[in-house]
Amino acid sequence: MKTLLTLSPVKVLEWTLEYKDYKDQLVDQAALMLTLSGRVNETQRILATQFSFRLRTPDLSIKPLGKAVVGERMAVEISFTNPLPQVLKAVIFHLEGLGLVTARKINYGDIGSLATMSVTEHFVPSLPGARKLMASLDCKQLTQVHGVADITVAAS
Repeated sequence: MKTLLTLSPVKVLEWTLEYKDYKDQLVDQAALMLTLSGRVNETQRILATQFSFRLRTPDLSIKPLGKAVVGERMAVEISFTNPLPQVLKAVIFHLEGLGLVTARKINYGDIGSLATMSVTEHFVPSLPGARKLMASLDCKQLTQVHGVADITVAAS
C-alpha cells in the first residue's frame, strides 16, 4: 500500500489492518512483522524500518457458580467471545485444576463469527484450600486462548 505524506514536524497516519489481510500470514505465537519504507522526494533518500509484534489473544472467562466444598458437586461457567470475523471450527476446551478436576477435554464444536458462547462444567473438588482452575481453547483458527480462576475450597 503506498501513501504520499506531506510532513510537518509530526504527522500521524492512522491505518487499519483487516483480519482478512493478515490471517494467512500468521505464524506460531501470532507474530507479525510490519515493514515501513519511504522516500524523501527532495533528497531521494530511502527510509525503512521494521517492527515485530505479537497479537494479543482474547481471554477465557471462568466463573465459579456457588460454593466450593470438598466432596460436593460444584459448577463453573466458561465463556468466550470470538473476536474474529469468521467461524471458529471444531473448538476444543481443556479444563484442569489440582484438587478440583482432573484434565478434561470438552469437544464444543463451532463458535460463530463475533459470537459469545458459554459452557457449564461440573466437578467435585477433592482438596481444600486455595486452588487454581485453568482452561484453554484450541482450534485451527485461534490458539493460545487461556483463562484462570482462583477457587477457595472449604473442607467438608
